[in-house]
Formats: sequence, C-alpha cells, structure tokens
Amino acid sequence: MADQPQPGQAAGGERTPLLRNTNTSQDGVVDNTDEVKTLHRRRWISLIASILLITAFVVILILSGVLSRNRKKPPKMETSICTTPTCIHAASEILYNLSPNYKELDPCTQFDALVCDGFHNRYDIPEDRSSYSTASIMSDNGRTTLRHILESPYPGDSKHSSFSPMNLRKLAASTDEENFLTMQESYNSCMNETTLKAIGAAPLAELISTVAQSFQVGDETYDTEELLRPEDYAQLSDTILLLERLGVTSFESLYTGADDKNPAMPAGYNLPSPEYYEDNDTVKKYQEMLGQVFSSLLPTIASKKSATKLAEAVIELEKKIAALTPPPETRQDVTVSEVGKIGPTLGLDKVVKGLAPADYTPETMLLAFPEFLGNVSQIVSETPKSTIQAFLIWNVIASYSSYVEAPEVEPINRFNNILAGRDPETKSERWKTCLSYVDGTVGWILSRFYIEATFSEAAKKYGDQIIMDIKQQFTTRLGDLDWMDESVKKLAANKVRNIDQKIGYPTTSPNILNPEALQNYYKGLVITDSFFNNTLSSSKFSTNQTWSALGKPVDRGEWGMQADIVNAYYNPAGNEIVFPAGIMQFPVFSVDLPGYVSYGAFASVAGHELSHAFDNSGRHYDENGNYTDWWTNRTVEEFNKRADCFVDQYNNFTIEGNNGPLHVNGRLTLGENIADAGGVSAAFAAWKGRQAATPDQSLPGLDHFTHDQLFFVFYANWWCGKIRKEQAVNYIYVDPHSPAFARILGTTANSKAFRESFSCPAKKPTCELW
Repeated sequence: MADQPQPGQAAGGERTPLLRNTNTSQDGVVDNTDEVKTLHRRRWISLIASILLITAFVVILILSGVLSRNRKKPPKMETSICTTPTCIHAASEILYNLSPNYKELDPCTQFDALVCDGFHNRYDIPEDRSSYSTASIMSDNGRTTLRHILESPYPGDSKHSSFSPMNLRKLAASTDEENFLTMQESYNSCMNETTLKAIGAAPLAELISTVAQSFQVGDETYDTEELLRPEDYAQLSDTILLLERLGVTSFESLYTGADDKNPAMPAGYNLPSPEYYEDNDTVKKYQEMLGQVFSSLLPTIASKKSATKLAEAVIELEKKIAALTPPPETRQDVTVSEVGKIGPTLGLDKVVKGLAPADYTPETMLLAFPEFLGNVSQIVSETPKSTIQAFLIWNVIASYSSYVEAPEVEPINRFNNILAGRDPETKSERWKTCLSYVDGTVGWILSRFYIEATFSEAAKKYGDQIIMDIKQQFTTRLGDLDWMDESVKKLAANKVRNIDQKIGYPTTSPNILNPEALQNYYKGLVITDSFFNNTLSSSKFSTNQTWSALGKPVDRGEWGMQADIVNAYYNPAGNEIVFPAGIMQFPVFSVDLPGYVSYGAFASVAGHELSHAFDNSGRHYDENGNYTDWWTNRTVEEFNKRADCFVDQYNNFTIEGNNGPLHVNGRLTLGENIADAGGVSAAFAAWKGRQAATPDQSLPGLDHFTHDQLFFVFYANWWCGKIRKEQAVNYIYVDPHSPAFARILGTTANSKAFRESFSCPAKKPTCELW
C-alpha cells in the first residue's frame, strides 16, 4: 500500500504552501485580498450547507416521532425504574400474563387477550375447581397462610406483631390462647378423616329421622297418595321451622336485615336455576342421583314406595316451583303486613314467630316476588304428603351431606362435580375443605390471626387514602353531571361524604383485636371433637344470632365478610363500603409498588363498590341507608336512558352455551356493569391527582407501556382467569356479574381515559354515567 501524503505535501511528494504568498506589504503583512475573499465565500457556502443538513435531520426526527405515534408505540419512560424485589415480582407477573405477542395486538379491541393470554397459557384450572383467576391465586396464597396458622402451635408473645391484641395481660393472653385452641379444635375435628369414615352416615341418618318424625306420613299414605289435610298444616310449619333453625331452606329463603327493601327470596328447588329443569339430560342425571340417595339413606321409606318414583315425584315438585320463579332481574320489593295469608299451607306466620325473639312480634315481611309463596302454597296443597316429606328430607341431605364421609353421599358429590364441569370423582384436599369450614364457623378468630400475619398499619393507612381519593373524585364528578338535577346532586354528594369506609378488619361487632370481645362474640357456640355436632351447633348459633337482632338498633359495626376474604362489598342499608384485608394483597394492592398498580386494581374495586351507591338498586337508598325516592323524575328518566345503553352493550357479549352462543343478560348484570365503569373512571382520576404530586417510578421490562396504560393493564390483570364451560353457563343464569372478559372489554370501551391512553380511533365512551 502506498504511503498517504502528509499535511502540506502534494501527492507527488513536493512541498506546497498552505496559502500562496505572492506580495508583501510595507509592514510585512501578506497581501492576498482575492484569495481571502474566495476563502470567505467557501466558508459561507459550507456553513449554509451545514444548516440545511441539520434542518433536514430535525425534520426527519419530527416525522419519525409522528409516525411512531401513529404506530401506537408509546414513548420510553423518563422516570426512574423501581428495582426492589416487590417491583420486580409485580413486573414479572404482568409479563408472564401478557400475550406473547402483546406488542402486535390492538389494545382498543383486544385488550382482554393482550393482558390475559399469557395467564391462559400459564395456568390450568385445578381439578377441584370450576374456575381459576388472579383472585383465586390471591385466595390460595391466603389459604396457605391460614393453613400454617391452623397447623402450628399458638404464637407466643415473642411472635406477635403490632396487630396483636394490644397490651396482652396474663388474663388476656390466656383468653387469646383459648380462642386459638377453640379454632384449632374446630379444624382438627374436620381433619380427622379416620374417625369420620368410621362414623359414616349415622349422624345424617339421625337427622333425617328427626325430620321424618316431625312431618310424619302414615303407611297408607304411600299407597293412596294422600294429599295434605288442614290438620297437617301445623305439622308442616313446625318442620319448616325445624329446618330453618338448622340453616336449611325449603320452600322459601328467610333472613333478617336492616329495615330496608331486601326481600325474602324464593327457594324450593335444588338445581342452580330454573333453566336447568328444562335440560332433559341434566334432569335425568339428577333423578338417577336422587334415586340412589333415597335408596341408601331412606331405606324404610323407599321400601314403601320405589326410590326411583319418589325421586321423580320430588323433581316434579321442584319443577313446578322453578316454573313459578321469575327471572332475578325482575325482582320486586313488596311489603306484606299479613304474613299468614301469603302462604297459608306453609304457615309462615308461625315459622317467623318461632324464629324471632320472644319479646318481638314481626308485623311485616318483604317479598321478592309477591305471588310466589301464595302459588307455592297452592302447589303444596295439591302434592302428596309422601312427596312433601321426601322433599323436606332431601333439602336436609343436600345441606348436610358434605359433613359426613360415607359412600351413601358419594352420588351427590359426583353429580355436583358434573354440574360444575369437573371430573365426577374429583375431591379437594381435606385441609382446604376444613379451612373453609373453620372460616364459616369461627371465622373472626381465624381473621384475628390472619391480619397479624398479612396486614400492616401502613396498608390500612394507604387503603384509607385511596378510599378518600375515590370519594373526592366521585363528589367532583357528580358536580359536573348535566343530566342530574342540582337538588339531587347535593343529596348525592352528602351520601358520598356519609359513606362509612371499613378497611381490613372489624374493630367492633366484634373487635377482633380484643380476645375477650371475640370470646364473648362466640358465647353459646359449643365446639368439641365431634365434627357433625360442631356443624349443627354452628348452624343453630348462626340462625339464633341473626334472628335475635330483630327489634334492635342496626349494628353499624357488623361486617358481612371475614378479614381473609378476597372480595369487597357495598351495603346500601348501612351506606358502607367494606374491604377485607384479603383483597388488599399483592398484586392488587401494595404500599411498595407504584401508584398505578394499587389504583388500577384496588382503587377500581373501591370505586366499583362506591358506584353501587348510585346504580339501579343503590340509588334508592339515601345518605342514611333509608329506602326512599330522593331522585327527581327528570333525573330518573335521564339515568334510565344511560342505563339502557349498558343493557344493550352487554347483551351483545356471548359465551359458548350448550346449544350455541349464550348471551350475557344485560339487565341482570346492569348494576355491576355500571359500577365497573364508574369505578375505573373515579380510580383513574384519583390516581392522576396523586401522580401529579408524587410521580410514579417505572417497572422493569414494561417500558412498552406508559404509566397511564399500565393503570389499565393492572386493572385488567385483576380479571384474568379461566372458567369451565358448565360453570360459565351457570353464571349467565344466576350471577349479576358479567363474565370476566366482558368486564375488561366493556369497561375499557366505556372509559375515555383508556381510549386516550392507547390512542384509540374513537375517544368517546360507548356508555357513560359517572
């Protein structure tokens, strides 16, 4: 390779001057005016060329940005990245749950698939479940904690956290341990499968005999198909009362509550909904199962009348009652002052008086369907006594069969599995069954130890902050509504301010941090090493506790869910929103994650519950929880117009039914759909207010999304799940909630903030109320 020329040297090798020097002035300065002018021109040309190049480059960058936005590629995060273990864990959970090709999917039309397809690939529905979801995983994590509590010794003083009963004196400490041991005995009595199998169905058979003695049928009745006589009515009402005290429904579902418009609901059938009685295949399987059960558990009765014929007669009775039951979305709330006249054959006045306190006389009853009990009473009067007796016994068996370990009840387990889409022989691990049993028996004692293990004062404070933010946003949004009259707005704002927010766990009724208060709460409940007797004792205790509240002031400190439950609720009669500690857990809620996580998931749930105060049902209750018409006619009319939009929107969602597509019932699910839309709207606005003051960090690996978009990703992640077809069909008939995928697609379609965050073509929500 030839040598390269050096500076100042021509390619041929001779030296040349950098500037030609031809003339010199008197002071020795080189005089080369023409060459200098030429040089200046060259410099200006070079400068202009450079400016043009830079300008072109800037234009290219701008065009590139515009094109990038058109391709919906969000900008890179400019905030710091959170690299704590909690943040890394949260990010990894989202990345696992996202669709493998989430960057190519259109969030405006495929957001459920974008957020949840990875979840579908990642998880199978456990054999003993009908569905599996983010909430299921949270619940499983909580159940593992509870199992460790139940299977470990009482935690000594050194193991107590800040959420232990304060200032445990020696007496308090011993009371706390007594409560713990009572809870543990309840669990152990359930776990002792060896003893339960040895006892078999004997306790259930004894209970059946008690019911048969209460409503007796003579030998001749089985042959003559004798109908009820007037003198039999008292015997029937006594037996219905017996069942009610055992927590067993028969022809109706009776319960008490605050003096609102929560009515008594119909009963009388044991399949999930009336629609199931129209499915011949299901009815055939049901009859076969019932015949097997009657044959083994009612041998004396079955010998007098074929078990198959008896099963067929009971199912025919249930069919008639199911046919009388209107769809749940048409429920009416009607006050009846003369209880005895609404179902004379059933003797409900005697039943209600028997359940109520001795010093209280019930004068009215609220009915969901006013004609129902009268019509059922007529059907009962036309039904053979033997069928009525078998029907009452069957209701007892259905309620208590899960509390014995015996081959006689296996047909029931198999049939229930088939109805839910599970393998007929599937059975849950025993500890799971017994944990649920304890939660339903001495659940507040279990809650006391649960919150010690899983909750914190910081979490409670953060939860309160979120709820206050939601309240503030909802009040602001009420003021901006043009369809609500000013007088109604003022009352609505007062209602929001008056909502009682309950976070984590109860501090009264009972105060679960007070051992003596907990012990006193369960006074009268007898727990021994006998599982079936514990069940009977618990059912009677619960019934007595409920009915003894009649005539007393409403207990505002009472909770309807234990602290470990992964759920929340709004109680219109109490004007309260309740959030157990179970739902305030990772990945829905955490004080250690960016705000868009907890606001996207938990705050949306909080906003959902608050929105129930103004849905098609909750709007009838005022700021004090009284049922009253406080909306103007124009406001009601405008509300109904917008509500109808939600009905039409959700009617268009479908699932796979047994005979083709099955549509969501937009009228049945209306309240929940309105609450979903209102909840997300309020939560997003609340988060944006917090973010303005304290910007969030980014999560690692999620830089494809802006923080606004991640708010909705975490919202949708809460609804990721899978469900068996049979269970999905069941929910369409009975569940006031829409399927999970519809809760994602419907809610995001109704969110202006979502459409703007993802640059959707249409920015206007499909339906909007709040």
